[in-house]
Amino acid sequence: MKTLNQAEIKDKTVLLRADYNITLDLNGKIIDDIKIISTLPTIKYLKDQGAKKIIIISHFGRPIIRPKEKIENIIKGNKNLVMVPIVEKLAQALKINLKKIKLAYENNFSLPFYKLNDYLLVCENIRFDAREEQNDKTFSYEMSKLADIYVDDAFGNVHREHASMVGITNFLPSYAGLLMEKEIKNLTALLKKPPKPFVLILGGAKTSEKIMILKNLVKKADKILLGGVMANTFLVGRNINMKNSLYDRESVAFANDLYSSAAGKFFLPTDLVWRGSSAVDISKNTIREFANVIAEAKTIFWNGTMGLTSMGNFKYSNGTWAIVKAIADSSAEIKIICGGDTIAEVNKMKMIRRMTHVSTGGGAALAFLAGRDLPAVDALNSNYIIKKNKS
Repeated sequence: MKTLNQAEIKDKTVLLRADYNITLDLNGKIIDDIKIISTLPTIKYLKDQGAKKIIIISHFGRPIIRPKEKIENIIKGNKNLVMVPIVEKLAQALKINLKKIKLAYENNFSLPFYKLNDYLLVCENIRFDAREEQNDKTFSYEMSKLADIYVDDAFGNVHREHASMVGITNFLPSYAGLLMEKEIKNLTALLKKPPKPFVLILGGAKTSEKIMILKNLVKKADKILLGGVMANTFLVGRNINMKNSLYDRESVAFANDLYSSAAGKFFLPTDLVWRGSSAVDISKNTIREFANVIAEAKTIFWNGTMGLTSMGNFKYSNGTWAIVKAIADSSAEIKIICGGDTIAEVNKMKMIRRMTHVSTGGGAALAFLAGRDLPAVDALNSNYIIKKNKS
């Protein structure tokens, strides 16, 4: 995989793929801007190295696209998925005057661009063109005509085989951005020889995905702490009556096999907070036991909350917040967290800076640690260039 220090950037137009797929609140305001802030080092590096122009491309949500509908109508029909709030936040971060942002078109491309200044443009939501998710060759070619080189900083989307992630590398010299390089370096450390003891903490839902992580890392991890739906699934496998609690029925047998193969490594909740007949959080004894394990760790990876963090007017964050504090207070050399809900809780406690790495890719990080193929990373590694006429 080629990195930016191998790229000739001076006087070149750079197509920068970012992952600005972020969550907005009910008022259309950005809840967490970490994905935007994390790309600033790459943008600054490209500018400092003399890039003539930087064109940023990202997806945002899942637009509704009807066959043969005009792009203009698709954009109008998906008003909540236009890039405006993201562009505004990026402009603020770069101290660019919002009043100077203009809508522009480049090289007859199908989508418009937000022009922040003479060297920086942001493409409208790339998923407004249905060819993006189809990894369409013609669309990839049209995209490549916008620039001289391609830089992928969208780690959160590396498990998607889309045109702006994979197809584009067939037509432009392609490099990993600073964020992409950092993400892969930090997560690779968990797969090689992480400092011991290595404590793996998994909670939340998406049990089937996280089961694959366990399968891949069970031999490397020294202790495995489980909460949320993950824990419920394992508890059901141990014949514990979880009443009406959520769990993954299809993963119970596999979870039980994993537990049986390495029972000494697994730490399941011994007491829970209940709301009616549903478990919603870990309780005092489990919190104490988990915190003691974390205190001895030298490597920590955490994805997924310990239970619900909110439900109507009721809030259940004690278990999750206790884990945040335990990790922040630990002397571990490596402390990596990922997942939107997990990061949101760490942010609420203002503990982000006490982690060694906060991964911007939830699903991508899980796929990476599960040992799955990552099409966009493979594309950067192969980087086969098709010669084209850019006249």
